Amino acid sequence: MDTFKKILVATPANSIQPSVISQSTRIAKKQQSHVTFFSVAEEITKDQLTWGSILPQQELMANLLEEQQLSLSKKVEAFQNDFTSVDTFNAVGLPFIEVTKKVQHDNYDLVILAAKANSHPRKRFFGSTAVHLMRKCPCPVLAIGSKETKPIKRIVAAVDAYAPTDEGHNLNEKILRMASNIAALENAELHVVHAWKLPDENYLKRWGTTSEIERLELVMKKQQGIQKHIDKIIEKNVFDLNPPITKLLEGVAQEEIPQYVEENDIDLLVMGTVCRIGIPGYFIGNTAESILSEVSCSVLTLKPEGFVSPVE
Repeated sequence: MDTFKKILVATPANSIQPSVISQSTRIAKKQQSHVTFFSVAEEITKDQLTWGSILPQQELMANLLEEQQLSLSKKVEAFQNDFTSVDTFNAVGLPFIEVTKKVQHDNYDLVILAAKANSHPRKRFFGSTAVHLMRKCPCPVLAIGSKETKPIKRIVAAVDAYAPTDEGHNLNEKILRMASNIAALENAELHVVHAWKLPDENYLKRWGTTSEIERLELVMKKQQGIQKHIDKIIEKNVFDLNPPITKLLEGVAQEEIPQYVEENDIDLLVMGTVCRIGIPGYFIGNTAESILSEVSCSVLTLKPEGFVSPVE
């Protein structure tokens, strides 16, 4: 079973969302995890200093860090007894860079953060820090999509049944293992989805397929082949759980998966990112980016084995 023994909660020092506290508490209790609440203050530039302070930059930043540490510690004190092991830490810099460095330096297994730090008129929106971490942080990233404290009842594992590389096959298995483990821990319903589509009409005509009946026959054959493939992946990677609900979505993944998430009241989407091993930063594909921009549930993103972060 995948375990999260060290969890890093990335949060503003003066405002920790209840849903982030609730979810980190639930995971930590069930896995006896150590949890670090981590805040990052952006560095005050010399230009900004000229507007409001006569203190040297180094002294001003030291004061800011001290205030931030006091604020974060005070916030965490209110619920620290809910954790077996908890501490706080803060840093100065760009949030996604400092979080990634902290993960790499201290070997955290999971990052948790709010999907968006502030309210925004767009319902479906992931903040820049969350997206940057999904792109660059080496460990799994859980972005909490709701400010409400509610349990996870329905989980979607989005897989690419016909991934063209071994890396893709391994990532599919990783997604299913992780999703099924969380479903078991949360006593949640697991859905396994794969979006696919036939070639366009011109290609079908070249194959000699011109009628709707012939197209439907191709659809049925395609679905049967995909279903067999997914069944094999499920059999290999899903244990101690009621059989998951599998759904083959005919259409474009960027459209079909967000629609499925919305219509089925999904609480958590588990999905992978795409990378070319050894090329830092090349890992999140257009499909993943598009899906992220269209969902408002919590999202757990996983990296392929061998992923190299561009943050050093």
